[in-house]
Amino acid sequence: MTVLRLIVDFDGVVVDALDECALVTWLGLHPPAPSEPVSAAMTVMPTEFRRRFARVRDFSRTLHHFVVAHRAAAGHIASQAEFDNLYAAITPATVRDFVARASASRQRCREEEAPFWLDLHTLYPGVADLLERHAGSVAIVTAKDEESVWTILRRRGLEHTVVEVVGESSRKDEAVRALCQRFGLTPPQVTFIDDNLSNARQVSGTGAGARWATWGYHTPEDRAAAGRSGVRPLDLADLPTITV
Repeated sequence: MTVLRLIVDFDGVVVDALDECALVTWLGLHPPAPSEPVSAAMTVMPTEFRRRFARVRDFSRTLHHFVVAHRAAAGHIASQAEFDNLYAAITPATVRDFVARASASRQRCREEEAPFWLDLHTLYPGVADLLERHAGSVAIVTAKDEESVWTILRRRGLEHTVVEVVGESSRKDEAVRALCQRFGLTPPQVTFIDDNLSNARQVSGTGAGARWATWGYHTPEDRAAAGRSGVRPLDLADLPTITV
């Protein structure tokens, strides 16, 4: 019988996908022509946009939020409140169209230029060992789509370590509760790791043993608030000590 013990986020915990996310975000407003490869956008994407996206990524929780990178003011975001206000000013229709184009570009790149796309995802040091140690008892809950996650895991030879992927998740506390129910567990029986402090706090409210991954995408506000959050930080150097 499968025993679930470890639930982890993907982008920012298992892999660094900053360049891939910047690419699909650019294509969400500037989709490639059918006759040109998706990868060509990497050479025309402005350096300033890449820098702006890196700032936006720290404040984002889902693909929807990446649309903010297309606002010039995003380069000066200094707080989560400022980011939230910028996002709230974008119409739902604009967000929907952006997500549809970005997702379509990601799928096309994954299918037509698989080696290029896969190389845009880099494993964080020590994470492969963490997954191997807990092989067969790991689930992934992520804002990324499920198919992309499985494709990356297979490329790295880690697909056997994961029993389930919950993709396109915007409420990780609900996803954790649902996983525990399916596996006949209660949340206190699992450990959850996420680089987004808000997600970690949200899941901590379920009773799960939530840890905040300090190596992923986060803001100065997160670092300042971490000590008051009740969620224990987790550094890459601590991964060998995680046994659940």
